[in-house]
Amino acid sequence: MKKKHKTYASNAPANQINLTALMDILSNIIFFLMASFGAQTLELTSAAHVTLPSSTSELALKMSISVAVGMDEIFVEDEPIGRLKDGVLLGLDSERFLPKLEDTLKRVKAQRLAKNERPKEEDDIILFVADKRLKYETIDRVMKTCARAGFTKFRFAVAKM
Repeated sequence: MKKKHKTYASNAPANQINLTALMDILSNIIFFLMASFGAQTLELTSAAHVTLPSSTSELALKMSISVAVGMDEIFVEDEPIGRLKDGVLLGLDSERFLPKLEDTLKRVKAQRLAKNERPKEEDDIILFVADKRLKYETIDRVMKTCARAGFTKFRFAVAKM
């Protein structure tokens, strides 16, 4: 007995891919990627006279309690709380801390904890916005006052290059 071999015509239709379903899936993926990749910026309304240092960092920004130190004034959460004269702090106590900054930070932390049932990670972090022309001693005094108020973690605001 001879075996019969099947022959296929060369003009027979090949398997076709349904592009409509593929395009639906692709557009959904693109939509969710675009929605989750929002640009993260921070507007500095209170510290308009602050010149930020430049950076090439690509880290994501997380909101936290902001402390802005310019050449003339200090802000906590857009509230002016102290003065500087040519970048030098005014109103230091005998231990060289800023009592008004410490009191304001403790009050802001208490207000945030009262709103939330559980403390969040960003409740213990200071977003530190400092003018790049400030002297190290000024930045050191402000950071030590923040640490004394219970904030020992800092994030520094920079301008992207």
